[in-house]
Amino acid sequence: MQRKKGFTLIELLVVIAIIAILMGILMPALQRVKKQARQILCRNNLKQYGLGSKMYLDDWDGNFPYSFTWLYKDGGRGCRWHDASKNLNQNPDLAGGLWPYLKDDDIHLCPDFDIVARMMGCGCGGATIPVEPQYGYCMNSYLNGDAWNAVPQQFHTNIERIRNESQVKNPTRVFFFSEENTWRVPELQNAQINDNNLRATPGTGDDHFATFHDAPSGDLNIGYANAVFVDAHVERVSAYPVGNTFVLSWPGGSPIPDW
Repeated sequence: MQRKKGFTLIELLVVIAIIAILMGILMPALQRVKKQARQILCRNNLKQYGLGSKMYLDDWDGNFPYSFTWLYKDGGRGCRWHDASKNLNQNPDLAGGLWPYLKDDDIHLCPDFDIVARMMGCGCGGATIPVEPQYGYCMNSYLNGDAWNAVPQQFHTNIERIRNESQVKNPTRVFFFSEENTWRVPELQNAQINDNNLRATPGTGDDHFATFHDAPSGDLNIGYANAVFVDAHVERVSAYPVGNTFVLSWPGGSPIPDW
């Protein structure tokens, strides 16, 4: 009776080597595909925010929600964005004015932000709350928010009453919602996300766009953010040069004030 011939050790090693080479080729490609899928999801989230906001504006004669109460009716301070016990699907009584237009469970958190927030943590006043991100988008505080209080009087007078979509001079270049970092970036700003309100200033001041998307060389301080604009289109935005967040926040048109 003829014995069946098995694989030799050399043949097995060759097969294993081929598999290893294929894995080495395929894994980076798979990582790129996963990254692209996350980016598409993040942009789609903001697109849904833009559409929901348009419905809100239609129902409220073009008037913007207040930037501190659009998500939580009491302002959402204390880092509620990563407080699972204050999730609005489980606690609808805490919800702010825009929430009924954005209740879909799957549009409030960019998966890249979720990863980065858990990795970097949160240094704000809610540091004792476990970092379990629930919401990751912040509203432009120059659209009916407290940002007017940060504007010097010589610029304040002509824009303090801008509360309506029709008063925004260039809706294609004024962002409505975007992302912030959970940490401070040296020489760029002195604040991080602690609520869902984004107040920028011309220089190295308060809030700024996030910097963790497509960060080259793994430096999370020099990447990009995603933003949806008042006209509901979504694009990639940068906190650089310093003050660019403010430029894309300012609804009063040219000239852009500098102070």
